[in-house]
Amino acid sequence: MVDFTNLNGLAASLLVETLFRLGLRQAVICPGSRSSPLTVALARHGEIDCVVSLDERSASFFALGYGKRTGKPALLVCTSGTAAANFLPAIIEAHYSQVPLLVLTGDRPPKLRHCRAGQTIDQTKLYGHYPQWQTELALPEASLDFCHYLRQTVLHGWQKCFWPRLGVVHLNCPFDEPLAPLADDSVQVLAQKFDANSFYWGITEFNQLWPALPINFSSPVVPLLPWDFPKIGLILVGVIPGGEAHALLTDILAIAKALHYPVLCDALCSLRNYDDGETVLITNYDFLVRCQSWAEQLVPEQIIQIGELPTSKALRNWLSIINCPRYVFNCNGENLDPLQGQTVYSFATIGQLADYLHTNILPIDSIQKEYTHNWQEKQAKSQAIIASAFINPGGNTPSMVSQLVHCLPPQTNLLVANSLPVRWLEFFWPANGDRHRIFVNRGANGIDGTLSTAMGISHRSIHQTVLLTGDLSLLHDSNGFLNQSQMRGNLTIILLNNNGGGIFQTLPIAQCEDVFETYFATPQSVDFAQLCGTYGVDHHVITDLGSLKEQLETISPTPIRVLEIIGDRHQEAQWLKSLQTQFCHADEPFQELGFL
Repeated sequence: MVDFTNLNGLAASLLVETLFRLGLRQAVICPGSRSSPLTVALARHGEIDCVVSLDERSASFFALGYGKRTGKPALLVCTSGTAAANFLPAIIEAHYSQVPLLVLTGDRPPKLRHCRAGQTIDQTKLYGHYPQWQTELALPEASLDFCHYLRQTVLHGWQKCFWPRLGVVHLNCPFDEPLAPLADDSVQVLAQKFDANSFYWGITEFNQLWPALPINFSSPVVPLLPWDFPKIGLILVGVIPGGEAHALLTDILAIAKALHYPVLCDALCSLRNYDDGETVLITNYDFLVRCQSWAEQLVPEQIIQIGELPTSKALRNWLSIINCPRYVFNCNGENLDPLQGQTVYSFATIGQLADYLHTNILPIDSIQKEYTHNWQEKQAKSQAIIASAFINPGGNTPSMVSQLVHCLPPQTNLLVANSLPVRWLEFFWPANGDRHRIFVNRGANGIDGTLSTAMGISHRSIHQTVLLTGDLSLLHDSNGFLNQSQMRGNLTIILLNNNGGGIFQTLPIAQCEDVFETYFATPQSVDFAQLCGTYGVDHHVITDLGSLKEQLETISPTPIRVLEIIGDRHQEAQWLKSLQTQFCHADEPFQELGFL
């Protein structure tokens, strides 16, 4: 649908219709004057879902969440000035997490810039190097040449959301007055020359990455052939930038089984929820490598790394000490080795390696089988130690998180907030076959936009969505609650309220008592029942696992509900430290550790 009411309406409607034909289905709009032509075009289109958000930061993270779940860009629209600047944190996260996102910022025409025209800043390359592509559109003109230019520029911008990897595109959109759809007869002449069928010929839906180039595994150019190296190996799987398609996860399982390698899998990767009963998934590695004798027994001769390194600091320290060759699968060309170790990057995709191993079956190696069994044996011992520790947990939080997996329906969308919730999940989330999808904002690891990201994930999802968050992360984005009426979905927030920054309680700075509480823990002492009441959000305090399961099995009367688990960060930190210390002596008999 192209609107020939006036120049701005023509440009905006042509832009929106082109994006729709390319596959755009979701827009997040922030109200403002200079972006009026874009807003009107989107509102009147009729086939693009539009969410309206007062707060630009919340809006941008909502769009980010939608892109995380669907793998398709949401269109993010705002007016000129500082409104556009508020998009920056989400754009940074989208860049590093490789989430597609298309940003349109309204702007004044060049003649009104640098002259204090009001609500005008320099929006040229406003987001630095974080967009994959960015440009400023020309001012609208009443010509077919302009229409052709705009169509091709928009087409290129949409494609750049997907190539050379998933990411952000920014189009700065200057508009002169009139911004409202007031009739201009001069544009009507152009309508008589415009043939929509001819104009949009060849414009079809495009919403996927470019296919991978073929790889010849017998070529000496390809350095990553694990079976050409010593046979004792393992696979590390961390957060995978660009998302975790079902096929990617099943390919990783196939590779592990073909090579007979154990898989050390971060809980922030959905692979832990794809346990097939055949692949050896190791989940307690953070605790295992704390025991010196175990750590020495488990040293491999090579490692295959898929995605980023797991979060665990203990694991990273172990990897630095053993300095084992690591072969990193990352076709996006990023450096994924913060340890600066012996790494080689593969040009192949995970799918290509899985296909190769499917047709080139490797013999079972007894040494590798023994090595993998050693990991299994140590994991079984670690689970016994953890189970004993849970008899007297340090507050509700650790035990609740460890059992959460058994309370969720299959294929739940689970967003895990940064800081302590990420650590609880990595420590205690077990392998399972429920195929939950795990989402995290680990591009820049910030706590901003957590609630809004979860709302974007939930929006129009057919599966239940759960946000696991601490109190500070939720408070940091409490404006997101304003979008509750816009969200089409159900979001359950499991709030781990320990009244402050629990992650700092586990760091050395906690010993500096004169500054710790005020400047680092920063307790806010918020009454969340009252806060939820203000926004019309359902709220319950959870005191035991039974009540948590009961609540998760019931339908909330509101689109968003908060299940608050009150914890004590001092007790939790002390309990965790005690558990980690016990693993330093895990090779000793249990009675020496006080478990029997």
